Amino acid sequence: MASNTLWQQSEVVRTKLFPFWAEADFMVLSDFINKGEVEIVGERDYRIPFKITFGGRMGHYDNQLGDMGRGSSPQGNVMLQSFYSMRLNFEFDQLQIKATTNKSVAVQNPFLQCIADGFREFELLWDKVIHNNGTAVLATSNGYSTSSGYSVYTMTNTFGTQLLRRGQFYSIYDSTLTTLKSSGVLYATQINTGARTVTFSGIVPNGASGDLICFEGVTGANPAGPRGVAYWISSATSGTTAGINRATEYQIISKSVSGTNGLNVETVMALWDRILMDRGEVPNLMGLCAPAQRAYAYSQMVAIQMSLIDSGDKVAGLFDRLPKLKGREFFMWGGIPHYVDIHQDQTTNVYIVPTDWGRARLAPTGFFETPGKSGADARFIQLYGSTGGPAAGVWFGLCKDDDLYCINPGQQGLISGLPLSTFYQ
Repeated sequence: MASNTLWQQSEVVRTKLFPFWAEADFMVLSDFINKGEVEIVGERDYRIPFKITFGGRMGHYDNQLGDMGRGSSPQGNVMLQSFYSMRLNFEFDQLQIKATTNKSVAVQNPFLQCIADGFREFELLWDKVIHNNGTAVLATSNGYSTSSGYSVYTMTNTFGTQLLRRGQFYSIYDSTLTTLKSSGVLYATQINTGARTVTFSGIVPNGASGDLICFEGVTGANPAGPRGVAYWISSATSGTTAGINRATEYQIISKSVSGTNGLNVETVMALWDRILMDRGEVPNLMGLCAPAQRAYAYSQMVAIQMSLIDSGDKVAGLFDRLPKLKGREFFMWGGIPHYVDIHQDQTTNVYIVPTDWGRARLAPTGFFETPGKSGADARFIQLYGSTGGPAAGVWFGLCKDDDLYCINPGQQGLISGLPLSTFYQ
């Protein structure tokens, strides 16, 4: 506030790039998936055929007029996939638009900024969603409280709050995913990633520990979501995946290893060898792990190096007591490149063959457009008031009609039940 003697001083505003006090772009899984195939689909399911037997019957025969026996032909089946529709909507009132149009008055124009960067934000939210298991669930709570008229949830340490986004509206279900307690009327006002807490803009009716946080727009019991990486990479021995019964088709079950002893080299090699023993090859396998598991692997690397240094071996001088391990795109562990993915379950590493993944798409991601109109008239929709007259605001939305598919789930893998050190619990 200006004093009486400095009333002539004008206000100074920093005009450089605004710092963004939230998660920046981080899309490891999407980067891999986007390099795969894209199939344009229609209303009907997309069929993904696969072969399960080569055909032919091998056995002994008698060269002296012996019966040669019967033969067999190849066998196969098909998985079924479709698209999943998601949207990202924006609204601006006329004051927001008018007050920020002139650069001499406002440092930034939020309307134009959202148009320019909205697609990138949409892709970040999509990357979070496709880590799920085929449901709409983004976070699972194990604690609940209220503070000053607001609901506060504490999340489990698997995903924590990593798939949530401040400012987004959410639908909140009970622990069985059958009762919808709050349908898109509350948004996340605060997210504390370290404490794994999210504060909502009001009180969730009958909120309780165990409640499930879903993205907005879903209704009914057991709402489905995109078929994310946890849907395709699973060790479950029952249920169905893309129409295939897991109880009768073992080859759709991803190879898995228990990680209860930690992410050591032998654990990773065991997973590699299970795929090798089953398929005869392990093509371009890549791991996705949370920072907690990278930290565990790094601690093992440092321990090994320190042991060699302390042994007094002649090669000890070749090792750095504090190797530069942070900041790399990936690290090698057990012969497999591991990429750090902050959206990945902290207690489970997934291992993918990127060329086995693709997207079923109805149409490219783009603006919602009003049929019969073109250009800005089709994309930017006038809002209306309760009287039926125009309201002083505008609406526009982005649409995505995509879903993931994996043509060979049994060739992927996971290491589950990994422990977390005190720093990551």
